[in-house]
Amino acid sequence: MFLDIHDLARQPIALDQTLPPGRIDFGEDVWQVERLEVHGWAELVEEEIRLRGSLRTTIEVPCARCLERTRLPVEVEFDLFYRPIQTISRNEEVEIKGEDLDIGFYHGDGLLLEEALREQILLSLPMKSICRTDCAGLCPQCGQNRNVGECGCGPARTDERWTPLARLKR
Repeated sequence: MFLDIHDLARQPIALDQTLPPGRIDFGEDVWQVERLEVHGWAELVEEEIRLRGSLRTTIEVPCARCLERTRLPVEVEFDLFYRPIQTISRNEEVEIKGEDLDIGFYHGDGLLLEEALREQILLSLPMKSICRTDCAGLCPQCGQNRNVGECGCGPARTDERWTPLARLKR
């Protein structure tokens, strides 16, 4: 959905939408598995586009230990402001002030709602997702998922170059 500043100048636009999985490209290793429900409003405040509302969906990401897909529910409340890029766009470098760190920028006559939603979902995901707290991860020698079963590999071999440091530990 394109949010045009000319339409927003006349009246606020309701953001009540349901987006099916696959509508937004989250990139590699992030998959939307349930519909994305968005509720809220878009309005023009002076030159800024303001988006207020909430979103809810379920995302799958790989577990940081065993690489199996892990489902994460995502519920986000947002209150976002977007300014025209022309307000800071110049030929020379521009230092962004502290108050500008919470502001997004749009090109031309508006912005795509899907881009703002994508950003909010990706920002809400944890840095490392774990499928369960007792996840055993992958065997460092053969790569088998240790949650499925033991691989039979012996204890990890230590590099002999570390032996002098191991003596210091004792």
